[in-house]
Amino acid sequence: MVKRILWILLDVAVAALILLGVWVINFKIPQKGVRAVNMAEEDTAGNDSGSSGLQNSGGTGSSSDTGNGMNGTELKQTRQVLSTQDWHKKFADKFTDTVVSTDTSYTSPNLSIQISHHQYDSGTVDNTHGGSYAKYGSKISYVLADIYIGDITCFQTAFAQDTYGIGYTEKLTDMSARMKSILSVNGDSYSNNRHKNNGTIIRNGVIYRSQQSGEETCVLNWDGTMDIYQPGQLDEQKLIGRGAYQSWIFGPSLLDANGKANDKFWTWTYIRRSHPRTAIGYFEPGHYCLLLVDGRQQNSRGMFLDEMAKVFEDLGCKVAYNLDGGHCSFMEMNGKVVNDPYKPEHEIEDGIFITEGSL
Repeated sequence: MVKRILWILLDVAVAALILLGVWVINFKIPQKGVRAVNMAEEDTAGNDSGSSGLQNSGGTGSSSDTGNGMNGTELKQTRQVLSTQDWHKKFADKFTDTVVSTDTSYTSPNLSIQISHHQYDSGTVDNTHGGSYAKYGSKISYVLADIYIGDITCFQTAFAQDTYGIGYTEKLTDMSARMKSILSVNGDSYSNNRHKNNGTIIRNGVIYRSQQSGEETCVLNWDGTMDIYQPGQLDEQKLIGRGAYQSWIFGPSLLDANGKANDKFWTWTYIRRSHPRTAIGYFEPGHYCLLLVDGRQQNSRGMFLDEMAKVFEDLGCKVAYNLDGGHCSFMEMNGKVVNDPYKPEHEIEDGIFITEGSL
């Protein structure tokens, strides 16, 4: 009997080692990746269309090829006319003639960023996770960044190690330094085990992957508008024609078509629980916000989705979307992490970066 138990334990140990090895190979060891495309360099080098993605007039532009993807297919670059509104004039009262920077704000001729810290008692304890999260209490702390940009290229994204692919990670602060960003947050972890083989990935106007997703997809367009696509709605040509500039595939969407908080969410059970969270909000072209919720600690348990949705509704956002969270939730400003993460900063797959513009 003892011998049989030992053999069973040995089989379990061997199976666990095999699974661990498969996981490390698939998700921790960098696989063949694609170097991120710099659109400015591509346009300077000359495309067959002879124009950049930053057109100032006319109708919808065409896509162009920018290089080869992981499977040998050519990457496509979206083309779209920018907003007809001059955001510098529209938001002139938000910008300053010179750079003015403090610990909680930054203004320049192109940007206005104001961050604020909030805490309140929700009165609700998280009794999910088998009750293991009840110890964190009912308080919630979050950081809100209110952002105005003078040009859509002030809103950029980047892959870890500047490479699209599986297994590439980098600290947000290191990516921010490379991007010369003023403000940054983590992205959607596009290459993690749930998303590595599904969803459409568009970054800075380049389509790196074009696949359907089982989750809702958030798209920021060249004209500054933001759209939510339901599962099955994604179409590459429509995205090119619409002028897709960035896309994220984590989710879910937090507001309905009228800007009201959703009471049902298209996501899996784990995400419905309270967590540290990162999310993006859209007011109008040129005006956005980023929300970072701390969690899994005494001063902040994290937020449920409906709580976060209500924050965006109260702010007056028209669109809001949940990004990756948990131990990946970080907000950085001028080289410093400004939230209170429950774990030290670690490496992530991608990020969102607010910069002085141009790609």
